[in-house]
Amino acid sequence: MINLEDKRAFITWLLETITLKEKEAYWILNYLLNHDAILNRVVFVEQADKTPRGLVIAATRENQDGLVLFKETQPFTDAQQIFHEIRMNYKDTLYIEVYFEHREFNQLYQTVTEDNPFLSAFDLIPTEMFHRIENDFKQKQSEKEEEYLLTKINDAIDSNNQQEFIYWSDEYQKRKNKSGG
Repeated sequence: MINLEDKRAFITWLLETITLKEKEAYWILNYLLNHDAILNRVVFVEQADKTPRGLVIAATRENQDGLVLFKETQPFTDAQQIFHEIRMNYKDTLYIEVYFEHREFNQLYQTVTEDNPFLSAFDLIPTEMFHRIENDFKQKQSEKEEEYLLTKINDAIDSNNQQEFIYWSDEYQKRKNKSGG
């Protein structure tokens, strides 16, 4: 659990340094700074949209919306509604994600960011990398299957078994035709 002073230091730095897309984000962050009961229940995470109650705040240069509250994956963008929800449900944990340039290198951000307990290991892998790994796996699997068939063909040749040779050669050819190779 991150202590209150580290959270305050990060939010103060954020308010003083980063230009946020929505002015209401400043109001909400200032509100959090002045209410320890709520700030104690704030957890900074990545992918806050995957939490039961996640607030996403973005700087002006980021592609994300400037201020969005996700309540059970349902997005809310009305600042009044977001503020009211935070104020009325102050006893519930509020997961916050802040998008700003070079956040991954920012010491204050790294100090307050915790693991998102609602993410699986697969959620942490970028989609592009996941697809590359999946494609590599399929290619390796295909190579192993081809090796297996060639071994069976060679075994049939070595044992002078014409019936097995024809069977495994047909299987190999079907596979080649199926894969376009």
